[in-house]
Amino acid sequence: MTRSVEKNVGRVIINKRLQLEVLRGEIEDLSDYLDVLEARARDLGKVRLSHDEVKKRYGLKSHRQTRGRNGRKVAA
Repeated sequence: MTRSVEKNVGRVIINKRLQLEVLRGEIEDLSDYLDVLEARARDLGKVRLSHDEVKKRYGLKSHRQTRGRNGRKVAA
């Protein structure tokens, strides 16, 4: 009897830990989403720039690969 109770309790603990892991992941995702919503609320009415406009404004290079694995140039 005691062994079966121990096994059952062990299974319950494992299941609860798995549920906690899933919940933590969902909470993290919701927190990230909340951060995005807060940032959008702060920036409401401000000018929005495209990715290309930001690169042009700050003189950033394209993130495209200019060399292949073999070291030869590839189309950018």
